[in-house]
Amino acid sequence: MHVFVTGATGFVGSAIVETLLAKGHQVTGLVRDLAKAQPLIAQGMVPQPGEMAAAQTYLPVVPTVDAVIQAAQLSVQGRFTNASKQQINQADQHMTLALAQACLQHDKRLVYTSGCFNYGDHGATWIDETTPAIPSPLGEGHAAVVAQLLALHHQQGLNVIVLSPGFVYGPGGLFKASFYDTLKKGQLRVFGKGDNYWSPIHVQDLAHAFEKALDQGKAGEVYNIVDDEPLPLRQLVNHLTTSQGVKPVGSIPPWLIGLLIGRPLVQSLTSSFRVNNQKAKQELNWKPVYARFEQGIIGVLSTLNTKA
Repeated sequence: MHVFVTGATGFVGSAIVETLLAKGHQVTGLVRDLAKAQPLIAQGMVPQPGEMAAAQTYLPVVPTVDAVIQAAQLSVQGRFTNASKQQINQADQHMTLALAQACLQHDKRLVYTSGCFNYGDHGATWIDETTPAIPSPLGEGHAAVVAQLLALHHQQGLNVIVLSPGFVYGPGGLFKASFYDTLKKGQLRVFGKGDNYWSPIHVQDLAHAFEKALDQGKAGEVYNIVDDEPLPLRQLVNHLTTSQGVKPVGSIPPWLIGLLIGRPLVQSLTSSFRVNNQKAKQELNWKPVYARFEQGIIGVLSTLNTKA
């Protein structure tokens, strides 16, 4: 297939591009920085310069491809405030709905990147795709866009599939910035008690789920992409420190860390999302190579330690 990937040089987007190319697909990638895209171009990606706010830079690509993967997300600096949350959500909504209309017009498949924060805090209760969305702050924008995309599917026949990843970890992205780098600086702490469940997914396993969704996914369906064993945040952090051979880190009150990095972010990260992946396994013919966080983290840390 010829696939158009937005956010192609991002942490998730670049993994998707590499996986698609390795599987023999043709890929056009939306990029802001051609220099950053050079490693992907060397692997065979065709770059499309553009950005989220400029629809004229990406909509003309839609009729030339077989499918679109929307993996772009606006990056904001500093504390995560309600204002920055609104900015991110507006950019996502503007771009995704523009792509959806173009996919409708030209009869193309759209695969949208959502997230498990859509479900909100459900304690130790298992979450699946039928669980009502009561989103955490980080999930509000995705939840609204998903509702609009599914309405377009039911009302106008939009060929859309939604993937909802859990906590994506790998040698980059949020994991590197918020866990690995802060641990190296001696600043890593668990927010509160850390008894809230997280559902991790290795970035390579997520990328393979996107590749599977292109031809295996059913239009109008949502698929949770997580590993097999959600775990409490404290346990996740302990796996990280143990693997690095350092002492367990302490805790910090959520209200205090909220002052530093933003309350909406902390509200989301202290929510509990224990997510089931059975639907993706059954309908996408997908399963994670790294079934548990403690399996995947070893190679991630090896890569990061080599680069350090």
